[in-house]
Amino acid sequence: MTLKNCFSERIARFQAFLKKEKVEGCVIDNPIDLFYLTGLSLSLGRLVVVAKGATLFVDGRYFQMCQQSSPVKVEKSSQEGLKKFLKGIKTLGFDSAYTSVDNCDHLQKLFPKKLKKIRGPLKTIRAIKDADEISALKKSADLLWKGFLYIRKILKEGITEEAVSKKFEVYCLNNGAAGVAFEPIIAFGEGSALPHHRAGTRCLKKGDIVLVDIGVIVDKYHSDMTRTFYYGKKNPQLVAMEKVVKRAHKAALKLCRPGTKVKNLDLAARQEMKKSGMEDLFVHSLGHGVGLEIHEFPRIRKEGDDQDVVLEAGMVITIEPGLYLPGVGGIRHEDTIVITPKGYVNFYD
Repeated sequence: MTLKNCFSERIARFQAFLKKEKVEGCVIDNPIDLFYLTGLSLSLGRLVVVAKGATLFVDGRYFQMCQQSSPVKVEKSSQEGLKKFLKGIKTLGFDSAYTSVDNCDHLQKLFPKKLKKIRGPLKTIRAIKDADEISALKKSADLLWKGFLYIRKILKEGITEEAVSKKFEVYCLNNGAAGVAFEPIIAFGEGSALPHHRAGTRCLKKGDIVLVDIGVIVDKYHSDMTRTFYYGKKNPQLVAMEKVVKRAHKAALKLCRPGTKVKNLDLAARQEMKKSGMEDLFVHSLGHGVGLEIHEFPRIRKEGDDQDVVLEAGMVITIEPGLYLPGVGGIRHEDTIVITPKGYVNFYD
């Protein structure tokens, strides 16, 4: 499939979504959604999608570049041009999760008809990755795995969490990453009991547990993985927790196939923890979608807005059960998988 056809297909899917929502048009301002629908990296722009087409409105900084590369018609930003394009449209949608109150007020003045709030209008469409996206995600995961092996290689007694974090980032940048997907979580010893520990000056010593939660960005797509291992003698408490985490991870993966509600993945993992009396030590969601952002729809959780979302082929999600014992340490095991027609493929197998 050519790039132009790829974006045309994405816009067509979005138009079908708008029809289902009974909205005649929709304004897209979020730069990530703009990239998804056009392939253009813009700090500012507005794509207006209607039933029979789409037009991208940009200022003079981007106009020439967009004229040459945009898969849709391009016009210079102006209130008159936008009004003209929206003439005859009775209902206009906008992203209530992104649009500020001021911009909403501006839209209301510009379009004094019916505005409809749509929270994340592209989230369900972006959740189903096409072949090019899955290829980019796999490429990102491949580099991340090499980065993880590099971390294992440089670990030595006395090295700080911060040093490992910085060396990992430099390694990935030197090997093709555009950047890290988030600040690397490098936790030694008791710091691993904090799910979002920030790498600090703590030095590695014999007997420490090491938790590494890392991600990189390659070709705009993110990767995410967590591994926990021991540096020297193992703590029996943590070994027991690790066994439970691995069983919870396996129980969730068994359900990863089209037709499963995401809440059931979380419930399956928690059931394994409950058998060992450790469920209370699991303090976060089981996972999340991954793509152009590190945290995407759906959230893999037994409660909340996404609990009844059904897995479909093409979804890319994380499975990351964890147990955390304050003052002692924590265990988390995270993989990123893609749902296939019959099951799943693990990027880190």
